[in-house]
Amino acid sequence: MKLFKTLKTQIAAALVLIMLLFGTIFTLSMMALQEQQSYNTLLNITSRLEQTAQSLVSLGMNYSRNVPPDSSSYARDVKLYYSAMHGQVEMLDTITNSFMLADFPPALTDYPDPFQPHLTPATEQAVSAVEEVWKDFRGGIMEALGNDSGMPRLERASDYITHYNAPLIASINILLSRIQQQTDQRLTQVYQLHLGLLTAAVIITLGVFAWFFLVVLRPLRLAVDGFQKVARGDFGYQVPINSDNELALMTRSFNTLSLRLHAIFRLIDQIQQGSDLNETLGFVAKEFASLLPLDWVGALFVAGDNNTIVLEGSYRAGQPEIARRSRYPLGNTLLLKALESGEPLHIPNMSATGSQNPDFQFLNHLISEGVQDAIFLPITDASPIPGVLAFGTCTADTYTPEHLELLTNIAGLITHSFGKTVKLAEHNRLAAIGGFASGIAHEIRSPLSTISMALDYFQDAGLSDSANKRATLARQEAERMARLLEEILLYAKPLQLRLELIDIKQLLTQLFETHRKIAQEKQQRFELVAPDTELQILGDQDRLIQIFLNLAKNACDAAPLHDPIVWRLEKDGIARILKVSVTNGGDPVPEEQLPQLFNPFFTTKAHGTGLGLSIVKRIVEAHGGEIAIASSQGQGTRVTLLLPLA
Repeated sequence: MKLFKTLKTQIAAALVLIMLLFGTIFTLSMMALQEQQSYNTLLNITSRLEQTAQSLVSLGMNYSRNVPPDSSSYARDVKLYYSAMHGQVEMLDTITNSFMLADFPPALTDYPDPFQPHLTPATEQAVSAVEEVWKDFRGGIMEALGNDSGMPRLERASDYITHYNAPLIASINILLSRIQQQTDQRLTQVYQLHLGLLTAAVIITLGVFAWFFLVVLRPLRLAVDGFQKVARGDFGYQVPINSDNELALMTRSFNTLSLRLHAIFRLIDQIQQGSDLNETLGFVAKEFASLLPLDWVGALFVAGDNNTIVLEGSYRAGQPEIARRSRYPLGNTLLLKALESGEPLHIPNMSATGSQNPDFQFLNHLISEGVQDAIFLPITDASPIPGVLAFGTCTADTYTPEHLELLTNIAGLITHSFGKTVKLAEHNRLAAIGGFASGIAHEIRSPLSTISMALDYFQDAGLSDSANKRATLARQEAERMARLLEEILLYAKPLQLRLELIDIKQLLTQLFETHRKIAQEKQQRFELVAPDTELQILGDQDRLIQIFLNLAKNACDAAPLHDPIVWRLEKDGIARILKVSVTNGGDPVPEEQLPQLFNPFFTTKAHGTGLGLSIVKRIVEAHGGEIAIASSQGQGTRVTLLLPLA
């Protein structure tokens, strides 16, 4: 039955049915033609029987009218009439015997084989009547002729034939009528059968065409309309399916494609709008349920210690789960494997996999929640915080390679959506922290000024050496605190640039002359390598000086005694970029610390604030530029700035 549901089988069956029907009609037509030929042959034989009987009667009547007057004429007539009469009798014997046996020799039919027609009971009765009449009539002729073949009594035989032929002729006419009637009846039956078959063929053909229209042409038209609607942008349109054949399979695949396109465009829209993790996770739980089996979905993000991962939120059956944020170990887990590979990870047999390793605490948590099949989708490149989006279903071995391929293909969109959500959340968090820090800094500034004034008073009050030393230390710490507050305020408040044309080579030359003491503290020097052309950018001079002073101090702090700090300017006229690089020797920055150098409050100095490079990066990016740091053993540390030329 399943095989018959396929469209190719149905079309083949319809074609075979039509071919069988018309083949039957053709076969019956050929049989009817052969049967018609048989009846024509039978009618011809009967007509020949009639003609032979008429010829015999004509011979007798002719001889009776022309009896020879003398013996010589009689001898001639005996030779002529007797031979003819005897031949007609033999022919009548042959035909009547063949009718009685229903088996005609080839001599009567011109067929290569004996002819054996089917005779109806009425025809057989007429044949018997002819045979009986002929038997009596023949006996009378033979008796009239006598036993002497040399001197037959032709006159008496002719008189007998002339006077007693009527029963024979009548019986033959009845036989001919019966055969003609049998022929007409059979032809009527064949005609009615042909008419019935042709009617059935027309009805079946119309039915096949109606079926073809309903099962093939109409669904194909609906599918084409659906294709056109999706091509015009109606993503998510579903073509109705009313069958279970290849067209239905094609339409079902198209509907799946349409749903996926709809979900992808909704996901793109979500990327543009969403800033809430729970909202984005709810979108995935709702929209992706039409693309793959989805009983549970959750988002996990790596904690600050890089050793644990936190379940930030989850949805079951499209509804948010009310549960506390749970931490799970990350080391030696499948979550870590997914994060390291950057590819979706499928765990089909969760019960067996979870029981193999006690470190798989999150996997065992899913199993306890009834999840039997899961896919872990890593969120890495597009997110400031690495994470995993977990999809689960309560039925084992549900996810197919097709589902995994789907997630692989749209992984970029999903991770970008969650990455942007996390970035926006992180930006909001940092903005809130910045606002809070700015408020705190303003609140601390006034009492700090009062404290500084009090310390100035104590230093001028003629204190003892030990007390004056403590006051001096307190004064230095107050000044450091004031600088920290200034940097916090600078980092927290929005940047406002006053742009003007600035020659960077000239600006650096003046900077090195003005702040020569920065390098002289460790007997160092600044070396500037630059082309002999103007290197102008559109920038804020005060902010740029702030950048270069920060980089100069960092380079001098890190470089050994007497080492030069090399400043190199390079111009890329095609890309319209000015490259500023600052290189110092000394121990390299550890590789694991390089990505964190621009993070707020991260510092490798004992008394640093950790805001210097963060502020530098903000100012560089505000000018439309980029900054990067590279460090290696033997090459030292190089800070590279890319600034757009004016």
